[in-house]
Amino acid sequence: MTISSIEAIALIDANNFYASCEQSINPHLRNKPVVILSNNDGCIIARSPEARALKIKMGSPYFKEKERLNKLDVAVLSSNYSLYADMSKRLMNLLKNYCEKIEIYSIDEAFVSISRPNNKNLYPWARKIRALTYQNLGITITIGIAENKVRAKVANKLAKNIDYSAGIFDLARNENENSYFKEISVDKIWGIGKQTSNWLKSKGIKNAQELIDMKESEIFKKLGIVGKRLQLELKGYKCLTLEKGNKSKREIQVSRSFGTPITKLEDLTQALAIYAIKASAKMRSQSLQTSAISVFTRTSKYSSQNYQRSAHKKLINATDNTNVILKIVVALSKEIYNPEYKLSKAGVLMQDLTNCNYLQQSIITYKFQEDIKKSENLMRTIDSLNKKYNNKAITWAITKKTKEWTINRNLLSRTSTTDIRKIPTIVI
Repeated sequence: MTISSIEAIALIDANNFYASCEQSINPHLRNKPVVILSNNDGCIIARSPEARALKIKMGSPYFKEKERLNKLDVAVLSSNYSLYADMSKRLMNLLKNYCEKIEIYSIDEAFVSISRPNNKNLYPWARKIRALTYQNLGITITIGIAENKVRAKVANKLAKNIDYSAGIFDLARNENENSYFKEISVDKIWGIGKQTSNWLKSKGIKNAQELIDMKESEIFKKLGIVGKRLQLELKGYKCLTLEKGNKSKREIQVSRSFGTPITKLEDLTQALAIYAIKASAKMRSQSLQTSAISVFTRTSKYSSQNYQRSAHKKLINATDNTNVILKIVVALSKEIYNPEYKLSKAGVLMQDLTNCNYLQQSIITYKFQEDIKKSENLMRTIDSLNKKYNNKAITWAITKKTKEWTINRNLLSRTSTTDIRKIPTIVI
């Protein structure tokens, strides 16, 4: 643990990311109120600044807001996940060119480290990144700069809340930081959840400054080393380092809610098979293999009939081969199916993940290197072709049956940066 030095930490956050992506790729949506809906067009999960100005609430069910949105001429769109993922990748690649280290925190956020120049002023650097991001991607970003990750999060919130900040706030270059910390409620501090927030408020701690001034022994007694580390970071110490590279995942899950409830075994099997194919491809893209597979399904939480079931299979040999995984998932689907219930959601989990470069074989099911190589080449070829053309260039026959249960995305935008057939065209 050290007091922060010449190295600064910045949290870079894309504003209203989902809505901004849609406005960026579709000029007709610029300066127009836009909302993005969750899976099955259920709830509002993103809003453009223009929609926020109309007091449209986050998380509101679409069916309750539909009439009002129509009257206000708000553009309503289903989630276009392939577009958002691609725009996120482009944003992170751009940021990598203008910082020393980067930790991708979420689809629209990244912590970066940058050394301060002799005059300690990082505002020119931040303004350049904001300009380049808007020029290249059409997305506005907010940059909070400080000595460590927690204070960078605070600075980012201040950059959004203070009008004169113009989207950039360097906490380390502001002398009256106490007054700024008083503006940050404890429940808005990174790392503080609802229960911790309620406990702090019961102790009379309402804002970040009061948390800084709180007795260290009292915080440590209740919240342990995590709470003590958080308080020290607020004071300006550097306790949390940037994570280098992508951390290996312990499990990969693919799950979806169905557009129409499932009552047939063949539909449930098909859904789980599709999720298994996606999860397998994700594993291979991260050089991972699974040693355990789980599947689950359940009814809607709003249904009068409550049913949920899962099944699990431990593997003798770890694998990333979709053929092997599909056979297991198809068998497990029969264990969780119940014809008496209308199933609304299902999912697949790849668990006990390990690096595929280290394969520990069993003497019972030993495979020769030649067979392993053939399997690897087949999977690599499929992934390569799908990446080059589209995600369904080559797939398994079980996915091709007509699917009545697929997720509802009736308001999906028809533009894309990953499908050449959907790239916007300009007519002169």
